[in-house]
Amino acid sequence: MEDESPRHRRNLFEVDNARNLSRQELVETFIPTQSFWRLLSAKHHVLLGARGQGKTALAKMLSHDHLALLAETREEPRARSAIRNQEFIGIYLPTRLEWVGGLKNKSWLNEKEREELFQWRLNIASCIAFIPIASSCILTYVAGKAQQAANERQLVNNLSKDWIVEPGLAFDNLLHLRRHLEDTDYRKQIQILRARAAGKLPDGEMPEGLVFGTDLFAPLRQGIRQLSRLLSINDNCTWLLCIDEAEFLEEIDLRIINSHMRAYPDKLFIKMTTMPYRHTVATNIGADLVNGDDFQYVNMESDRVLSARTTGDSGSIGTRFGRTLFKKLLEASDASVAEASRREAPSAVDVLGESAILDPRREEWDVKSDNMRLLEKYASPETVARAHRLIGTSKFRDEISRKIHGALLLRKEIDELKGNKALSAYSGARMAIRCSDGNPRHLIRIFNALLMLRSWEQKKLMRGRRKTSWISPIEQTRAMRTLSASTLNKVRSFENVGPELHAFLCMLGQYMQWNFLERPLTTDQVTSVTIDASISDKDWRLVCVAVGNGLLYPNLGSGNPDEMPWREGTFHLAYALAPRFLLLPRRGQAASLTAIERFYEKRQTEKEILTKDDHDQLSLLDKGDL
Repeated sequence: MEDESPRHRRNLFEVDNARNLSRQELVETFIPTQSFWRLLSAKHHVLLGARGQGKTALAKMLSHDHLALLAETREEPRARSAIRNQEFIGIYLPTRLEWVGGLKNKSWLNEKEREELFQWRLNIASCIAFIPIASSCILTYVAGKAQQAANERQLVNNLSKDWIVEPGLAFDNLLHLRRHLEDTDYRKQIQILRARAAGKLPDGEMPEGLVFGTDLFAPLRQGIRQLSRLLSINDNCTWLLCIDEAEFLEEIDLRIINSHMRAYPDKLFIKMTTMPYRHTVATNIGADLVNGDDFQYVNMESDRVLSARTTGDSGSIGTRFGRTLFKKLLEASDASVAEASRREAPSAVDVLGESAILDPRREEWDVKSDNMRLLEKYASPETVARAHRLIGTSKFRDEISRKIHGALLLRKEIDELKGNKALSAYSGARMAIRCSDGNPRHLIRIFNALLMLRSWEQKKLMRGRRKTSWISPIEQTRAMRTLSASTLNKVRSFENVGPELHAFLCMLGQYMQWNFLERPLTTDQVTSVTIDASISDKDWRLVCVAVGNGLLYPNLGSGNPDEMPWREGTFHLAYALAPRFLLLPRRGQAASLTAIERFYEKRQTEKEILTKDDHDQLSLLDKGDL
């Protein structure tokens, strides 16, 4: 049903949401992850991921029309097997904010009426989502355009009898049927308003879309049966209903879906995506869902593909994923970028260069080297003593230089900032990728912000003149710090919690900044916070929202990586905020939230005292504006 005519190639560095990509664009730029292959199974799943983590991309790629194109155009044996052998057929169902909001604004409905309306809307939405998948199956499994058209007409006729009670309606194709269902959804909303205004429906008026008031997903199941009979779909085929962005749903809605997951063990499996801490296991049938039995969580934060390192890499988060994504975006973008890509094949390192403080390199270390003098200047006495004890041994690199060299260089550059001298430390491909936290949306925004510093033609000219990055480290750092500050500032606009969450993150960042810039360095800098069961409800809510938006990340254990910590655990500050607070983007040691709060209260008192004495002294307390 999708127009497959040649498309205009656009710059995909400017598109950071899978919702806004065409099917062709998403398939061309998609990187299959461990989470994706886990979802391709006969089990109910709840996919957890921060905003921008790629949940929508995974849900859309599970749908048959996308997976079939992936199997056709890419070397993906598992995708080919799923399509060719009819092992899995996925249906993508976005829980769009507009229709979920349409439920919330009908406050006059009682709970029973609210549940009935949600079930009605979910039923018709799932049938609307089924139609393009039915079309994809016909195109995939039926040979010849004439036979495909005949099968489509027969399916439309069968579905019309099952889904529509109005007499005399006939549809020529699936597209017309889909439009009728969309119109039915709209007419239903009008009918509800009219019934409310009059107190009841006019005598003799039939409720719109009567069939969709049946049991949850019953109309969808009937559609699946009709398609399966018509095309002789494999009896063992597993159908996947991918419900995207379930964070928009309320608990009353989730209970309805959970009840279905608990009570219906047939071949229709739910794959629901949501933000961390936004799912409930409650149902309406007196028995909660049991993780591992009724369903399973899949946590994208623990996905090894997103955090995979390149060969010889040293602790860089998502380096391989980031470099691969850069290449795919480049190749799938507009004509001028694609042409340059084919001719020069530039990589992220070609464009952005190496990171002076993150890229692994052989540094010169001996008792009289500049590196040792830096360490003696900035490190703690214990760290200096251990360095002198280990220098010249095989342990020195792993225990000293690898852990502290980048921190020393960053500390030195910040200390030497005077006059017109500009910071250059937050530059290089590895730095850009690290500061994305393995979040595809953040990474695309970073790439786009850096690439916009010069036109593509200017970059090519620079590349021809010198063997350096196409964009200077100073320019990159300025853009990275601007983007980091913007990431923090937009928190203020978050609904209900914006100002409080902004203050909370500033408190964490300023403590970590103080620890890094004003105390002697060790081989493990403070970039994480530990909370315990004593945390207040208010602060716990802020932690949950921060995690859901990719501003804090839980330090998950390897034993059960899908389980999210609840009211206790360790969380590291997003690397996206490191340039704003002048931190090294590395997961370091943790300080307790209680200690950070005490520090912040003391610091605020010091600021008040200094304000009375000397306004100029305030700059010494917060170097975040450098």
